[in-house]
Amino acid sequence: MKNAFLLFFIFSLLTACGGNTDKKQDSPAQSTTATTDSTAAPAPKPKNCQSVVEADKFGKADVYQESGKSIKVSLTLDQDTSSTQVANGCYFNNTVTVLATKKSGSPMFKRTLLKDDLLYFTKSGDAIKQSILQKVIYKPTFNGQRYITLTMHLLEPESKKTMDFTLFMNYFGEIVKVK
Repeated sequence: MKNAFLLFFIFSLLTACGGNTDKKQDSPAQSTTATTDSTAAPAPKPKNCQSVVEADKFGKADVYQESGKSIKVSLTLDQDTSSTQVANGCYFNNTVTVLATKKSGSPMFKRTLLKDDLLYFTKSGDAIKQSILQKVIYKPTFNGQRYITLTMHLLEPESKKTMDFTLFMNYFGEIVKVK
């Protein structure tokens, strides 16, 4: 009985103290954020940026279906609102939307991939930061394994050097491994 009372007392004390301190800390943070946001100027939009992908490639879905898997994968390349600055100008970044659906047509997951997603899985991200996502290719696995294999093809605009990264995604849209 004493243990239950002691446990209830500690829980009540933590709840009461935690609720009051959270409210006191939230108020000043909200006021400083509001003043910072109102004085911050919007970032200038890039002018005369180039694209490494032809305009007719954007917005068209490439659909892939393997006979050994019960899913269909659709890849759609789009132009991102951000850009990468290089010595001779700027280039628009690109994104790819991965939509996986079951044979019945019900969606499994939808995820937008950026080149920045690779930074979490590589040691040095300098080359990735200076490159542009050029295309994403679905790689068939020809087995019943529960992952999707994609190859992200990056291009460094100044040197025209290319890099390929193979992504392994599970059926929930999470990147499991990058080679």
